[in-house]
Amino acid sequence: MNRLLLAALLLASAQAPLGSTLVAVALPAIASGLGSDTVHATTLLVSSYLVITILFQGPGGRLSDAFGHERTLWTGIGLFAAGSLVGLVSPSVWMLAAARAIMAIGGALVVPSTMALLRVLVKPEHRGRIFGIFGSVMALSAALGPVVGGEVVEWFGWRATFLVSLPFLAVAAVLLRMDPPPAVDADSAKDRGDGLGSLDFAGLAMLLVALVLITASAKLEGMERLGGLVTGVFAGFGFFLRQWRADQPVLDVRLLRNPVMLGATTIMALQNFAMYGLLFQLPAFFEHFRGTPPRAVGLSLFTMMIGMVVASPIGGRATDRLGARLAGLIGAAVLTVACLALCRLASFTVPSDAMPWLVLFGLGMGLSSAPAQSSAMAAVPPNRAGTAAGLSSTMRYLGGMATIAVQAAVLGGDQSVTEGRHLTMVALYTLSALLSLAAAMALPRRVPARG
Repeated sequence: MNRLLLAALLLASAQAPLGSTLVAVALPAIASGLGSDTVHATTLLVSSYLVITILFQGPGGRLSDAFGHERTLWTGIGLFAAGSLVGLVSPSVWMLAAARAIMAIGGALVVPSTMALLRVLVKPEHRGRIFGIFGSVMALSAALGPVVGGEVVEWFGWRATFLVSLPFLAVAAVLLRMDPPPAVDADSAKDRGDGLGSLDFAGLAMLLVALVLITASAKLEGMERLGGLVTGVFAGFGFFLRQWRADQPVLDVRLLRNPVMLGATTIMALQNFAMYGLLFQLPAFFEHFRGTPPRAVGLSLFTMMIGMVVASPIGGRATDRLGARLAGLIGAAVLTVACLALCRLASFTVPSDAMPWLVLFGLGMGLSSAPAQSSAMAAVPPNRAGTAAGLSSTMRYLGGMATIAVQAAVLGGDQSVTEGRHLTMVALYTLSALLSLAAAMALPRRVPARG
């Protein structure tokens, strides 16, 4: 793959995680500027972005297979840019939420189509390295979001946060024009997916209900929280069963019958469960029990993301040279050691006590990312690359969604939270790391060269 094309794909895909985290520090200013309260703005602008992103990963992958990866990529870029422009001029928090939803749909088209193009265009012996770079860029983009957002709000106001992605998208568009993806040959075009046909929109609605209930329950108390979580989990299970049987599923979960796909996506979901858990939990722990200002905790968490950025390309090269299974096992083992060390959370007095283990955690995540992702994409034929990308992305995001629900159930409200409950959550992260270590055994010794 040419460098210009790779740069275009990475720039376009990076806007999805950047859009997710960039707005976080701008929420108080947005709420004040639009006459809303911060909690309401957070629910509409952050939670809805995550829900829409998860909801459209599967359809985005199906669209990519049915209508072409390049066409879907261009559509996603256009939608993300359009949503950014709408957000720039939005007069109310509700219109801003609509703008964010458009951006989320755009990102849900860009990421699976990019992953599919990487699967189809990169030679098997180089996929580990390329997917390692892809993971590094995505992690760096998410980590830089709050930093860049804070500076933009400070200097130009919150509306300028919706301008940040536009120059990157413009550069990506120019590079795509200069070095477009190679045309799909005639034989491949005939075999590209099975078309959208009659998508299971009822199933899509079931998934939406499940995601909304689980997200909303995190903000409730007592039996209302438990009822919402249980109902959301049942709706999600019903969605899974429906997709397994559907002729035209919006998310083809039947790909999980492939042991490699199951193992790889399980690694992604479990490790994201732990990562997002720490991102949400540690600020609350140190602020509530140690009186630490959020900025100090944020610096510690940033080192975790840097560990991911550094290790992802290394994990990719290890995948190409050592094989996916060994590389995945090494990454999961490093992650498990970090989680075991973090089980001493009660003895930490300042965030810097956790910093070495957060760096190690990030290294483990980075080392695991490329072998899992490249194995998942190689487990399907080229004409299903978009569908596989949509499934793996959905599993990754569901891991993050699950940690929100579990934290709400375990930690409880501000009045009932204890250090013991925080330790319980860290123990669950350790368990998820151990399970990801077991799942890594399903990865192939070598990523197979399937087209």
